[in-house]
Amino acid sequence: MKTGFYTNPIYLEHDTGSHPENANRLRAILERLESGGLMEKLKVQPGRAATTAEIKMLHAEKLISEVEAAAVSGAKMLHTQDCVISSQTYNAALHAVGSVLDAALEVAERRIDNAFCAVRPPGHHAEYETAMGFCFFNNIALAAEFLTRKMGFQRVLIFDFDVHHGNGTQHFFEERADIYFVSMHQDPRTSYPGTGFADERGSGAGSGFTLNVPVPPGMEDEKYLQTFYANVQPKLLEYNPDFVLISAGFDAHRDDPLASLNLTERTFRELTMELKQLAEKSAGGRIMSLLEGGYDLNALSSSVQEHLTVLQNDD
Repeated sequence: MKTGFYTNPIYLEHDTGSHPENANRLRAILERLESGGLMEKLKVQPGRAATTAEIKMLHAEKLISEVEAAAVSGAKMLHTQDCVISSQTYNAALHAVGSVLDAALEVAERRIDNAFCAVRPPGHHAEYETAMGFCFFNNIALAAEFLTRKMGFQRVLIFDFDVHHGNGTQHFFEERADIYFVSMHQDPRTSYPGTGFADERGSGAGSGFTLNVPVPPGMEDEKYLQTFYANVQPKLLEYNPDFVLISAGFDAHRDDPLASLNLTERTFRELTMELKQLAEKSAGGRIMSLLEGGYDLNALSSSVQEHLTVLQNDD
């Protein structure tokens, strides 16, 4: 078996112009993987478009209709200026969800070892009926919902290392114990979207199944990893997940223009190794990741290469 790599030309047609979240992000990743010889080691798959019924597992029908109508009408944005839209945005967003659900099914049924979904638009900021933060539909939340609702998994871990807190993902699951949302991100007092404080720990049946670990601007690899090993890893081992999902945003890199952490590829490589080992211990190796942020093209493509090198390595 191999690592699945899900991507589709439709993602390049989600045209955001000079917006930071643009098609050149995906082009840079593909060029890096091709030139480094990594692509030939992956099982490349195009994915499919999700159905509206699949998106309605979590999102309001109103949001789906608004995204479609905005794309068809020639609108330039939806809900906020962050969410730039074009004629193919709705189609790309459907394919992003569909690819993620395809990957989740393939990994769940052990048809592939693990997977990385190089999709756009990203998803972790998208709320029930609101597009925000470059995101329209919450790809990773829909994957987690599919795995619990349709595939019978009972302890799904979502680990989000994007520099920005995954507010949408947290809000979908903060009252549930079958999906554990864990996020390490820049201090919300200094970073978009202003959520993800340490005292946000879930509520009701989900109390204790949300873990936010905000870190201060300027933090470098060594301190960040120390924080992970001290405050996060023991709780992941205790949860003993039966499936591991990663919101893989690489915008905590020191070269990224949209945040203020000073991480390098070392941190992304080490986090991937630890999460893969966790999946092997408790989830039969079932792990997959989805592209979220990362806006310096060189830093993004290099970090994705490190991430994928770990996922596809049998050692």
